[in-house]
Amino acid sequence: MHRTTIFLLLVTSAVSLHAVDRAGNWEQINLEMSKGRPKSAIKLLEPLIEKSLAAKDYPEAVKGIGFRIKLEGDIEGRKAEERIARLHTEIEQAPNAMKPVLETLLGHWYWHYFQQNRWRFMQRTKTAEAPGDDIQTWDLARIFAEIDTHFSAALAAAETLQAIPVKAWDGLLHKPGYTKYGDAINGVLDSYRPTLYDFLAHQALDFYRTGEQAGAKAQDAFELTSDSPVFDGPKAFLAWQLPTTDKTANTVKALRLMQDLMRFHEQGEDISALIDVDLARLVYAHNTAVGSEKADRYKAALEHFVTENADHRISARALAAWGQVLYDEGERVAAHTLASRGNTLFPHTPGGNQCYNLLQQIESKSSQIQAERVWNAPLPTISVTYRNLTEVHFRAVRYDWESLVTRKGWGWENLDLQQQRELLKKKPVAAWTAVLPATDDYHDRQHLVPVPEGLEPGFYFLISSHTPGLEQLDNVASHTPFWVSDLALILREQRRSDQLHGFVLDARHGRPVQGARIRTWVRGNHGEKRPGPRTQTDAKGLFHLPASPRQSYMILASHEGQQLAALQDSRVNSWSAPSPRTQTLFFTDRSLYRPGQEIRYKGLCIHFDQEGDTYSTLSNQSVTVQFRDVNGKEIAKQEHTANDYGSFSGSFTAPADRLAGRMVLRTGNPRGQTSVNVEEYKRPKFKVTLDAPTQAARLNDTVSLTGHAKAYTGAAVDGAKVRYRVVREVRYPDWWRWCSWWWPPSPGNSQEIAHGIAESATDGSFAISFSA
Repeated sequence: MHRTTIFLLLVTSAVSLHAVDRAGNWEQINLEMSKGRPKSAIKLLEPLIEKSLAAKDYPEAVKGIGFRIKLEGDIEGRKAEERIARLHTEIEQAPNAMKPVLETLLGHWYWHYFQQNRWRFMQRTKTAEAPGDDIQTWDLARIFAEIDTHFSAALAAAETLQAIPVKAWDGLLHKPGYTKYGDAINGVLDSYRPTLYDFLAHQALDFYRTGEQAGAKAQDAFELTSDSPVFDGPKAFLAWQLPTTDKTANTVKALRLMQDLMRFHEQGEDISALIDVDLARLVYAHNTAVGSEKADRYKAALEHFVTENADHRISARALAAWGQVLYDEGERVAAHTLASRGNTLFPHTPGGNQCYNLLQQIESKSSQIQAERVWNAPLPTISVTYRNLTEVHFRAVRYDWESLVTRKGWGWENLDLQQQRELLKKKPVAAWTAVLPATDDYHDRQHLVPVPEGLEPGFYFLISSHTPGLEQLDNVASHTPFWVSDLALILREQRRSDQLHGFVLDARHGRPVQGARIRTWVRGNHGEKRPGPRTQTDAKGLFHLPASPRQSYMILASHEGQQLAALQDSRVNSWSAPSPRTQTLFFTDRSLYRPGQEIRYKGLCIHFDQEGDTYSTLSNQSVTVQFRDVNGKEIAKQEHTANDYGSFSGSFTAPADRLAGRMVLRTGNPRGQTSVNVEEYKRPKFKVTLDAPTQAARLNDTVSLTGHAKAYTGAAVDGAKVRYRVVREVRYPDWWRWCSWWWPPSPGNSQEIAHGIAESATDGSFAISFSA
């Protein structure tokens, strides 16, 4: 929603200019670029830039410089690094009036470079030595620091920028269109960004508020807490003295920049720019702050904002944000009330549109139908999960199963689009309507609907619809296949079999069905189906069919007017039983070693036969152990003979003369291996332990924990700074996971409820307290 400079997104299309005498030049420049002649376009740009600088038409000059750099970069291979270097040079030579915009442009180009190479930066760790000037070697902290440098430089002359109306730069900025209600299309009103300072400051805010900043955050970085003045009223927020210990934190920079913008507009007649930043401050705090009361404070702050600015259209945006939080918390009636209020008071405004979209989300109709695949006595019910519906309409349409399953395609009972249309036109053999209890709370509700009696045996599609006539507008129609049958078809899998096996039973009492006809269809490599082998069930209801391990089969059982197909295609299991094997199991005293340290290992030689269920150790087994580096090159080897219990032991020295990393201990007969890491790591000098709680925590009570910091020599570490975080998570007991295999519990979201800094006492102890 921002008015943006043309070059922030490297847009190459020209816009209409306020300088009429140079309009023709831009038309010719665009013509040359469209014909793929960048050098000719550059020749035309040079005099245009010179004339613009002479006339102090700085917006025109910035635009010309940006286009020229882009075209020069295209000629040289479209390297972003080259364009950035050229813009650095232009900034050094540019008049002071142009530098803030050019610095912002350069910050965006660096930011764009990071976004294009995000995966590279995310994989790099900070090096001991400071990165050089080559952007391709920078780490995440370095690229973010460079971007910050240019956005900060752009805002250095704040007072000068605050005196320049944003309209003075219309030649460079996209002018948004306007609706008949006076709102900007694809932009914001000038009243929200009245000066060049506002425009550039909001460009910087976009960078400081990005979530990727966390990747370069220092260990002791400033943490925004929900109990801070960030959710207070504007006066308290402006009076808040932000900490100065971490001036480089982007959270601090974003908040200070918001304070500067609000102070700048605090005494203005038009409050639009002021409350626009104020609302952005609350939204940013909600996305960034930590603490258990964050949601409550955010809702209270939005309520205060709406009350104080009830007559301004921006309040509709606050109502939408407030309603969205309530919606996410499940308070959909309250969310609907707020969204209706914003949509009614300020229709067709950005905030009003947000409220309208939230209303559509809350009022949207939905239904999900679940029905059993086979219907027989006692008749099942249809489970309808729905929202914002008062009735659902059903149709049972009989369908020729064989014509469906023999068509070419990868599915057996799936319908393509044309078949779905034909299905909806078919005459149903049964139609009925279920009246549903209203969902006044806008939440999903489940209702069981009985199925009709008297359906003849066969294959059907159940069609559900929100409307009786299956209208296409404001309606959702769905279908699912089912059988009406007294048969039950059970398939069983046998290892190393070249046959399909199964049973046909009477579903009413479970007795085997003798003489049931079994037919199959085979799916080919290109989705075609052809008839497969046939057979009949014996007196036990059992059948056997020859089958190929490389084919899939669909099975249909028929008996005395009853039919039933398998739920899915079947394959024979050609897996062979695992053969008896020998193996060497390795154990090492550690998993991480420094170069030069001794790697002690122990091995166990075993023999196992899973099919015969026999397991034993191999005594007196000769074993050769190889030690290989990260490149697979042998470092050393040792010969061993296992003892009477099948075990052996030995040691190697971790090498210091080659690349560190993952190294392998390996044997050839019996086969076995394990890996260890050889790295030059820092040895910890102390350890921190937390004592077990002395009493169980109670909701809303204060929980107190004690811990100790001790050096590995045994001495207490006193005066140490201890940073801690308390995170609340949902945990399910093991029995719940085992009992709920059909409905695995969701992991839930973790919530940080407290954090802080403690200091260890002379005995190394420290205390942590928080509210549960």
